[in-house]
Amino acid sequence: MGSQKDVMEVFAERDIRQQFSGYDGWKVAPVAGAQLAGRFFRVSRSRWAGDEVAFIAISFDPVPKEEFVSVLDTIPGGQGSRTKKYLLTPQAADTSEIPPHIRILRMNAFAFAEGNLVWLTKKKNAKKFVPVQTAAACELSGETPGKQVA
Repeated sequence: MGSQKDVMEVFAERDIRQQFSGYDGWKVAPVAGAQLAGRFFRVSRSRWAGDEVAFIAISFDPVPKEEFVSVLDTIPGGQGSRTKKYLLTPQAADTSEIPPHIRILRMNAFAFAEGNLVWLTKKKNAKKFVPVQTAAACELSGETPGKQVA
């Protein structure tokens, strides 16, 4: 018996479960039959006023592909503000082209540093990279995204 999941998808799903906790009633399920090479999740919970639903696309690209946005846009809105759309990306990914109705979530386990996707490990002797929240915050402070720390 083995797992058919990529280890990167396991870390991405862990980040989703941290944002949408089962303790708060959220149920996380992968969307079957996605049209492109990527993972999509449906997150939902029942409330007294109705169901809250969120669709999450996962991108490991430095600049998320337009296909992720188009797939999220084809999902019907349902009850309007009760259906939300998210894009989960590594830290320091360029999300400037993502429309404002799609909310950005940053991964805790991966980031882009010097053009490469790096694993933000907590091991003792590993290279450490400064976690980057947004590129705009770096521009304001004058720092370089993904700068290596000694």
